[in-house]
Amino acid sequence: MSKLSKDWLTEQHIDLELKQYVLLAYLQEVKESYKAAKIYPYLGDLIEHYKNLLLIKKHQEDLINQAPKELKGFDFSNGKIQYKKPDLDNELLETINNIIDFAMPLLAQKIQDGKTIYDLVEEHFSFKSIGISPLKHDEGYLLLHCADEKYVYAYQYQLTLFTTSEKSYRGLYLNEIEHYVSTITSSYENIKSDLIQKHNELRNPAVYAVDCGLNIPLQETFLPVAKRYFVNKISA
Repeated sequence: MSKLSKDWLTEQHIDLELKQYVLLAYLQEVKESYKAAKIYPYLGDLIEHYKNLLLIKKHQEDLINQAPKELKGFDFSNGKIQYKKPDLDNELLETINNIIDFAMPLLAQKIQDGKTIYDLVEEHFSFKSIGISPLKHDEGYLLLHCADEKYVYAYQYQLTLFTTSEKSYRGLYLNEIEHYVSTITSSYENIKSDLIQKHNELRNPAVYAVDCGLNIPLQETFLPVAKRYFVNKISA
């Protein structure tokens, strides 16, 4: 997998055709990944690149707005002095803006395509608590199984809380500890019993399962989508 550099816009030679080629080559890789139902890490990268371009445009506007202004005339009807914005545009700045204008709608479309796959996957999720769930559910085990997938994957999870001045966020740490062959006899209840016997650091653990009705890649799609889905379910 090739990644688009964080500084792809300004690194090396700033040329419109060159940057178009670099971006289109990257987006072609994203497209092929989406065809295979693999949405990460591309979806996260696309969102970051889009936000970076928005930030660059904002900083350009701030620069123009804060620069010394030239007197243009008087608006007598409204009793205001009119100023002319300084001409800060040059060939390099124009090229950068052209690249941004070319890139942003393409990035936005690929972000939307990724979110469409994300939503489709989540629609095929089912969530259940295995056995009696204890009052404390900040740590325990999470079982993941995907359609006709051979294995049930067992993770030890820990929920954390991040607090900023504006908002609190739930974080989720997962550690894969076991995987079980999916058979008629390997029920989630049996898996829970086995986990308790093998990993007795949690005496009465909360155990949850997320099933997906689609056959999708574990690392690139199922796991990242399931993590956010699980946090939303457990925090509701």
